[in-house]
Amino acid sequence: MDVSIIILTKNAGGSFESLLERIFSQQYDGEFEVLITDSGSTDETLTIASRFPTKATQIKADEFHHGKTRNLGAQLSCGRVLVYITQDALPLKDDWLAKLADSFREPEVAMVVGRQIPWQSTKPPEKFFYAYSFPPFKIKVSPGASDYYHDNVFISNVNSAIRKDVWQQFRFSESITMVEDKEFAKRILAAGWSIIYEPDAAVYHGHDFGLRSIFERYVDYGASYSRGAKGLPKSGGSAVGKASNYLAEEFRYLKRNGYLKWLPYSLLYEASKWLGSCLGQIMGKMYSRSDGDHRRETH
Repeated sequence: MDVSIIILTKNAGGSFESLLERIFSQQYDGEFEVLITDSGSTDETLTIASRFPTKATQIKADEFHHGKTRNLGAQLSCGRVLVYITQDALPLKDDWLAKLADSFREPEVAMVVGRQIPWQSTKPPEKFFYAYSFPPFKIKVSPGASDYYHDNVFISNVNSAIRKDVWQQFRFSESITMVEDKEFAKRILAAGWSIIYEPDAAVYHGHDFGLRSIFERYVDYGASYSRGAKGLPKSGGSAVGKASNYLAEEFRYLKRNGYLKWLPYSLLYEASKWLGSCLGQIMGKMYSRSDGDHRRETH
């Protein structure tokens, strides 16, 4: 088996059928399998999956974990390359899989991440995030580079591929809540591997978070980042300078696309992300400190 496509599901809804149709219509010169790990769906997700030649595994809802469940999918796979795509994404074209896999012709490449393009219905501040973080040009992320595009935010398991032998060596962290993709990337870059960002392997993806939801998400993000992914190579410049540039670019984006009426909401949206991330990082540091104290006391 050349490729194992791994999808984590829970109540994926009727749109899940469109994802599977697009996957099984891929023009790929090789063999691939589709593995589904479902964590307690109560809708038609598993019924839809049964209409396609997928291999489904069920776990309890409280057993789901971003890193652990992705590791489980990899353990059950037969492919030499692991492809991860989330249930709420949709490849744009039928060459998506081929574009992801092609970059592994370079022997030093361990991971490939594809572009994410927001749905038409995505709110403007979230649309800008995708436009800012996922450019239309190819990037090679190498260890020790002089600069990194926008802090490597585009490294994401929403749409990614990994050499299985590299995964076997590093695996995803099971000790952090989220950002398992960035934590994994940090370690493989430190070991001398490279990562390719391939814009032609694009998927539609987006969220519809409210202010409270985005705040809570970034609390988890900040805590997980500080505990695991901190140290991922970043672009140059100060945090204040980067934040100022982001907000200025967002203002120009809203103006250029006729979204200026969204400016007050966008400011609240970005403030919620920033506050959540700061709180999460504080919590993450406190947890790491107390965990370190506990280890010292027990050894």
